Formats: sequence, structure tokens, C-alpha cells
Amino acid sequence: MKDNNSDHPTSEPAEDTNFARHVSRIWLDVHSIIPRTDEGLFIPGMPLDPRDVEEGIVSGHKRPLPGDDEDDEDDADTPGPSKVRRTMKQRPARDGNSQGKSDTFEKRRPDLVLVDDSSPEHRQSRPFWRHIAVLLEVKRDREKGPNPADGTTLTGLAAQLADMARLHLAARPFMRFSVHLTVCGAIFNLAIFDRAGGVVSKDYNINKDLETFIRIIRRLGRDLDAYDLGLDQTVVPIDTLGSWKQYPRFRVPVGGSTYITKRLPIWQSTGLVGRGTFVCLAELEGDKDKTYILKNAWRACARLAESTVYKMVYSATEESTSGLTDLDGVAKFVDGGDIYDPQQPNEVVKVSSHRKGFGGPINENDDPVLHRLVLASRGCKLYEFTTFSQLMRAAKKMNSGTCNLFSLRFPLTLLQDFGHFMSVVLFTGTSVLVTCSLV
Repeated sequence: MKDNNSDHPTSEPAEDTNFARHVSRIWLDVHSIIPRTDEGLFIPGMPLDPRDVEEGIVSGHKRPLPGDDEDDEDDADTPGPSKVRRTMKQRPARDGNSQGKSDTFEKRRPDLVLVDDSSPEHRQSRPFWRHIAVLLEVKRDREKGPNPADGTTLTGLAAQLADMARLHLAARPFMRFSVHLTVCGAIFNLAIFDRAGGVVSKDYNINKDLETFIRIIRRLGRDLDAYDLGLDQTVVPIDTLGSWKQYPRFRVPVGGSTYITKRLPIWQSTGLVGRGTFVCLAELEGDKDKTYILKNAWRACARLAESTVYKMVYSATEESTSGLTDLDGVAKFVDGGDIYDPQQPNEVVKVSSHRKGFGGPINENDDPVLHRLVLASRGCKLYEFTTFSQLMRAAKKMNSGTCNLFSLRFPLTLLQDFGHFMSVVLFTGTSVLVTCSLV
């Protein structure tokens, strides 16, 4: 397949190119390094310069999970993957039911990653988080797998995967879910994490299910495109997803118009469950004279759409009895609404839209809906203000805008019980695999 990517960051998008369909990936061992982010992109939880963190590390064995006994003499001579360990003060485990200790940032470092490769460009030693299509975590013992022995308790590995997934979703734009593969002793599992939580496959034994494992590895690297691995099916990347030289641009539909994203995102949520908000600059396709704000988020299904709120607010200004005649300080609404599934035009995109393919049912009352907004006005970042008076004028406008609006409160459930194993049919290409039952 011919790539139409250009090295120049302002090149015109190729109309016939959809880089989401380009499958060119390689596995990288990153257990001893920290994947980085683009210069100028700040994501809470990631170091701005990974080398600053790695200066204080020493070589050691693989990092323990919460509850692991680092001094277990029975395992002292057991070979396992090498893992650098930072010497900073250890922090309590996050799962809340373990007495073990773990290094928080160390747990956010995957073992191996499947990355999108941009063959025309020189490959660097340290990949970007946005390059990562699949994360793989390796543990020595099968007991450290993601599925709990009692069927209910959150395991240390599941918590670790969820923590890495939230950073992955923040760094790789327009993702519906994050794909993970785990190998714990002879047991392997597949897992996906999205804005409603996550689902994990049943346990497979690599000795008994070797063909299944090979099928999964092959399809992840050779057959499945970016849409299959979580990318929003309504957007089109117009630059290669594995580019080292530029942050990829996307062609994004909103209402009856199409917008092209520009440069690095302005802000992105780092939470796993919830809205997963992503905000960036964009321009109307074919018109570069004006820059807009594009906001992509997953709204709670019981909550009024943000676009509807904007329409209600601005329509109220036209009523003489409303009292809302001055909306100074409120962003100017251009377009927006829920996003419809291209494969089912009468259905909006929800978390359940992709969960159906993995055998993980979801509560219809807790089924986030994909929503987008285009706004014509934006403020400045705090560090862009040059005088105190500018900052105070901005605060005054913020306050006047807030006073002109009203608040809406609806019940919102953020966490969902896991009731079934995830199906791995998509990742194996077979149809005789899984008996769904629990996580």
C-alpha cells in the first residue's frame, strides 16, 4: 500500500488516504525505558522528560505487584524479565486491599508494546505513547493474572492495566478503547479498557492454546487496522499514526461539516471512566481563515447533551423575558451533537457499540455516548497572560459567563460491575472460541 504522507507538517491532506487502514506495526521491548510524549504536550502522570526520571534508576528484577514478596527465597533464582527499578521512596499499593508496596510510576511502564511504524522515517529508540497500538504485560507467576481467584476482588494486575490504559487513551487521540495482552506464567489474557471500565478474557493456557496465542499475535500485528484496535471509526487520520516528526492530524465530522485538527491538543482527560474529554484546535476543511475549538467527549447517557445546553442558553437570549441579554464570557457555539455510528446510521456511538464485539454487556443506564462540539471562541492559558490586569479581566469574563448560565444535575454512575469474560474472537479471526462468563 502506498503511503501519501509528507514530512512537511503543513502539507495538504491526501484526499484518498486513510492511514487508519495502513497496518505496519512492530513489537518493541520497552521494559527498561519510559515511552515519551511530544514536546510541548503535557499529560498529568507522565514526565515531561523521561530521562529525568531514569537518572535515578538502577538495574533490578521485574517490579513486583502489590502483595508480592520481594524477598521470597523460593523465587530468588527463578529467571524472569529484567526490569529497572527506581530508587525513590515506595508508595502504597493502589488497590487498597494489599499490604505490599509498589512504585507508582514504575507500574505505568509496559513491558512490550506494539507500535505503529512509519517506515519512511528514521526509527528512534524511545517511542511516543501515541505510537502504541497494543500494550503487553508479562508476569512470572500465573497467580498474578488479571482475573481474580474469587471472581470479585480487583487484582493488582487489573489495576495496573487500568492505570496504563488511562494514559494510553489520553496520549493516543480519538480512541474508543485500549487493548492489552497479558502473559502470566503459562496463562495469557486479552483485555480492553474504555470509558465505562474494562473487560478481561477468560484464562488461556499457552501450552494448550498455542494456536490461539499465535493467531492473536499475528492479527494484532498484521491484520487488524487502527479502527479494530480502538480508534474512533468516524475520524480519519490524514498523517501516519507512527510518525516521529509530526503529531497526526485527523479529519473529524461534526454536524454537516468536516474539520481538520491542528497541532497538539490543548487539553485531554487522564481519567479512565467518565467523559474522556479531548480538546484541540481545528479548522473547517477547505477554509483555513478561522481556527475553532473542537471538543470530543463521552457524555453520560442520562445527562443532557452539552450542545443542547448551548442551544438552550443562546435561544434564551432571544426571549425578552429571559434576562439573558449579555452572554459575554460564554463560548460561542458553532455546531455539535451526538455522533452517529457509520455502520448503524440510526444509532449513536456508545460504549456498548464496541462492547458487543467483545462479549461484555453493559448497563443501558451507564452507557456513555460520544459527543462533539465546535466552538468559535477560546481563552488563553494561564502562562500566556503577560500582565495581572489581563488575568483579572479574564476572571471577570469567566464570572460573568458563569452567572449567565444554569446548572443541570443528573445521576451519573462511573463504575460498572464486570459480569462477563471478554470475547477474543475479533483478535483470533475464529468463531469457536469463548464461553462468556465473568470478571
